[in-house]
Amino acid sequence: MISYLSVKNIALIRELNVEFKKGLNILSGETGAGKSIIIDSINFVLGDRADRSLIRYGETSAKVEVVFSEIKNYEKIKNILSESDIECDDETVIVSRTMTSDRSECRINRRIVNLSLLRKVVSLLVDTHTQNEHQTLLKIPEHIKILDGFNAQIKPIIINYRELLTGYYKILDNLKQLPSEIERERQIEMLSFQISEIEKTAWTEGEEETLKHKRSLYYNSHNILTALTSAYNALNGDNGLGCTSSASMAISSLKSAAQYDESINELIDRLESVSIEISDIADTLYEKTNNSEISDIDIDKIERRLEDIRLIKKKYGKSYEDVAKFLENAASRLEILKDSETMFAKLSAEKVSIESKLADYAIRLHNMRIETANKFCNEITNNLTELGMKNAVFQIKFDFTPDSIIEHLNQNGAETLEFMLSPNLGEPVKSLAKIASGGEMSRFMLAIKNVIAETDDVDTLIFDEIDTGISGVIAKVVAEKLYDIAKTRQVIAITHLPQLASMGDVNFLIEKRVLNEKTLTFLKELNNEEVYAEIMRLSGAVENSKIGLSNAKELKMQANAYKNCNNK
Repeated sequence: MISYLSVKNIALIRELNVEFKKGLNILSGETGAGKSIIIDSINFVLGDRADRSLIRYGETSAKVEVVFSEIKNYEKIKNILSESDIECDDETVIVSRTMTSDRSECRINRRIVNLSLLRKVVSLLVDTHTQNEHQTLLKIPEHIKILDGFNAQIKPIIINYRELLTGYYKILDNLKQLPSEIERERQIEMLSFQISEIEKTAWTEGEEETLKHKRSLYYNSHNILTALTSAYNALNGDNGLGCTSSASMAISSLKSAAQYDESINELIDRLESVSIEISDIADTLYEKTNNSEISDIDIDKIERRLEDIRLIKKKYGKSYEDVAKFLENAASRLEILKDSETMFAKLSAEKVSIESKLADYAIRLHNMRIETANKFCNEITNNLTELGMKNAVFQIKFDFTPDSIIEHLNQNGAETLEFMLSPNLGEPVKSLAKIASGGEMSRFMLAIKNVIAETDDVDTLIFDEIDTGISGVIAKVVAEKLYDIAKTRQVIAITHLPQLASMGDVNFLIEKRVLNEKTLTFLKELNNEEVYAEIMRLSGAVENSKIGLSNAKELKMQANAYKNCNNK
């Protein structure tokens, strides 16, 4: 349930903090006091579109935070959050959302999350209903979920059915990947040619780089030989001016001086090392100038081989690794194609077997829903009668074709269904979305919620002036129905009817005040005397009216009597 709500800088609300209670929480107030702002704030934190115009004038940001506690389906919520590495403590979930002029930020248990995850989590915690938006009830695909939820025996069957359906779809995908006989032969011929062409080339790793190196040696052989000869002459020239001769001369000169200065011996050692290294380099240069490696290069053969590799790269990849990967994939695909006839027969047999099981499941689910629908329709009709719609006819329209089950398979079996209602005697049943009267739709929604109260996992239901279009005795019945729902979950209802206000387990007043020349909206919990005053106001009684107070106390007494009777 929602145990705490905090709103900052939303429209006329500067800062609002409220602790909601279990049972029926009634919110009321003068027209224009800010009731819609409360609902807008709650809808915002529950994932509605961020309307920047709601940010309080003069402020740069707005924030709404809600704390959920005593959660019925806590383990389900915890598992969802664990998948996103969000920790849960004390079986409490804290959801907050902040918006500025250019962005909004969502958090669950202080961790930033995307809007999709926030909506997924809160949809399991709160169900919001307004006069013009009956959300779930107006979405036809949701009708089958509501009916299934009324019969606990359907859920395990649906789980098994969906697991089987997932396997069935995989088989269909695998069959789609298998080509026709003509296409299979064409692909086998093409792959065989490609594999043969690549293997015939016998291209080895590193070969292309080696060939390019040899080609470079060949075309630059003159420059290489000239450079080698020049370097050799510079180190070991015949005129005695080479580096080797110069080093020897320097060593001789230093030795004659070493007898006078022993520190010169270190320089002699270093020069001797250099002389040996220079002599070795000179010998290596001489060998390379007389090397036949370049002259032995067959440039025509190299060019032909590089052209073969270039053509293979042009067809099958930009590098040796790419071509090798293509060859591997082609060989694998060829093996699959050669075995595809056997695979097709195997998959086809599995497909037929699973289709038979799916059809059995679909028929079983349909029969269970037909049986469930009879009881469900009767209970809805009884509730509508109590709500003053004694001539209402409620039916469930099924779309199920036994002869074409496989063609109509979906996540719920092989059928669709829709709730149909005729509010008045003599009128045909029609889709809920086409019901004109808001009052009739409100009562139907209350009937649904009252019937499924024991099976619905959502902890909190929020009703925004769901009593619009209702008055008199029916208002009293609606109040009783809301209380019946609130016995098993938390209900937060904004109302303008005294009958509903008198039924509240806790009452809050939404009021607008002017402070420091600024208009602000406040929400406060009412004590007993204040509840009587609010019931009087909703009834239209003038302030301090003894008759009005007496009527308010009578309404409250009747409400308490109903509660006591139904709590025994």
